[in-house]
Amino acid sequence: MAQLSRILFVSGEVEPFAQASEVASLSRHLPELLHESGRFETRIMMPRYGTISERKNRLHEVIRLCGTQIEMGPRVETLKVKVAAIPGIRLQVYFMDNAHFFKRKGLHEDRQGKLYADNDVRALFFGRSVLETIRCLRWKPDLVHAFGWISGLLPLLLSTEYKDDELFEDTRSVYTPDGIDPEATLSVRLIEQMNLSSNGDAQGLPVTDIGLKYSDASAFPPSIPPTQNGAIQFSSNTGRMAEQAIALYESALTGHTA
Repeated sequence: MAQLSRILFVSGEVEPFAQASEVASLSRHLPELLHESGRFETRIMMPRYGTISERKNRLHEVIRLCGTQIEMGPRVETLKVKVAAIPGIRLQVYFMDNAHFFKRKGLHEDRQGKLYADNDVRALFFGRSVLETIRCLRWKPDLVHAFGWISGLLPLLLSTEYKDDELFEDTRSVYTPDGIDPEATLSVRLIEQMNLSSNGDAQGLPVTDIGLKYSDASAFPPSIPPTQNGAIQFSSNTGRMAEQAIALYESALTGHTA
């Protein structure tokens, strides 16, 4: 029996836990559709925002994954990982939990609509947390599909500070923007303070642009026209969406993307 391709879905939103854009629906349905195809093994990761009720959603800690130390320049943050099942299906979502960055009553802005000033650092913490959790799981992904602004640094991290890790050395990436502007850019100060390798040409770019620049392929939600040559736009029809995703992933895994 052929080995299943492993796809890691990383998103700022997943229905029904957090919904601020249509990527919440994409990152909810695509893993299920691919899993049902029998050709892929999927896992899903997202932040555990303060808006997500642990009791209502039946989150529980994964003890063996908790306590990881994430280096963030001059400080070190402790990561907790929690898990919950998506209602109605057997797929689970891993939640990256940290009080300093995520215990807030908003995803990228407060209740008054003011953007969080540290959205850039939050994106970096989330990206590193996801990859460190994969290290703890010892689960080698063939492809990472990152959704939304908060996942925008994942393609960069995979191509720089994690590129020599045996778990990620062959990992391909796809990025899907969410249309949200969190006003988070990769500044010189952030690069220097967080010991972030930027390949020399990511400085000053918004995190979404970094996701598009460093990923092996890009795919846009139904309401956002593609801005890159060769990028696809997902259909709102779930059957067609699954066909598009499978073709995209297989192309990315063989290195035939535009």
